[in-house]
Amino acid sequence: MSSTSLASVPNIGDKAPDFELPDPDMKPHKLSNYLGKKTILAFFPAAESPVCTAEMCALRDSLDQLRDLGANVIGISVDGPFANKFFVQNRHLNFPVLSDYKRDVINRYGIVMKDLASLKDYNAAKRSVFILDKDGKVIYRWVSDSPLIEPNYDEIKDALKKSA
Repeated sequence: MSSTSLASVPNIGDKAPDFELPDPDMKPHKLSNYLGKKTILAFFPAAESPVCTAEMCALRDSLDQLRDLGANVIGISVDGPFANKFFVQNRHLNFPVLSDYKRDVINRYGIVMKDLASLKDYNAAKRSVFILDKDGKVIYRWVSDSPLIEPNYDEIKDALKKSA
């Protein structure tokens, strides 16, 4: 596969592609380190943008409930670790926010949004949510072509309840 072609979006039942990305303190996080518990991967286009802020704050505010349903939450954007650090501190985010600054993971997951906000060649993550079971298999996926739409949080909680 050439570096310009996109992988396809993981389907329900597929093993999620593993990755290693830095958090705001440059500490690497491997997806495989989260096995053994359900994991919500929340890809977002841009730190501190209005809809991304609303989404990450909604996940922050429901984190206890999501953890009660057996899930970890990981936020991922193409923003650099420094921008994510400001975002995490400014919004008091209480879960890892990782930087896909090389855009490898959004390419591997097939969720590249080309020309974000009509900025030519500025590729970001499509707003996407993947829920993985404790073995790293996709049990829920939602991918939006519009950066202005938030995920359905009740649907996320329902998917976690069904997989209990």
